[in-house]
Amino acid sequence: MPKVMADNEEVNFQEGIPESPLHIYELLMGAFAEQKRSVIKFKVDGEDCLQSGKFPEHFELIEAESLSHDEITLRLSIELLNSMSNLGSEIDAYQVNILSIPWTEVFKQMDQFISKIQPFADLIDHVLPYAQSYSPSWKNELEEIAKRQGSVLDQLLKAFERSDPAGLSNELIIRFLPLHRDTCKLFTNEVIPSLKKAIGNEDSIEAKDA
Repeated sequence: MPKVMADNEEVNFQEGIPESPLHIYELLMGAFAEQKRSVIKFKVDGEDCLQSGKFPEHFELIEAESLSHDEITLRLSIELLNSMSNLGSEIDAYQVNILSIPWTEVFKQMDQFISKIQPFADLIDHVLPYAQSYSPSWKNELEEIAKRQGSVLDQLLKAFERSDPAGLSNELIIRFLPLHRDTCKLFTNEVIPSLKKAIGNEDSIEAKDA
């Protein structure tokens, strides 16, 4: 008989187990959303449909795992911060080189430059929706950083479009690097401690309920 497990507990459906794994996934997503959680793994007979992007028509065993929105946001924040640990020094060196090498070479390296700053953009893009949904104490500061980020990235793109090495260099040193430092400071001092505290409170509630 087909079985559905969610976070190591068997799921009971009031109207019987649906035949479609996709339907079950949608039901679990809705149920977990009410608990401020999201499905992070959804294995159908051993294959994770979230990785493959394919949902079979039938199943014998579904195993779903979830995490709280607090923990998902914390993990993403730490992962992206770690991936951009050397970004400040790399951009500092990059902006110096802009003025000493031919623009054609700078332009050729545009994709490489974008890949360097992508984790920085991803950090704000991933955490801002959480802040707007749950209004933590650091929401306003993050929204201000998001506005600054949008403006800076727009000006960097325009400098490339204008073939303006001086403008690109100035934008990096005057606006991007300070923004990067302010962002790292906010996440280190406020965002990450706040998320860890929220997760600790969740653990305390679960222990009490048990």
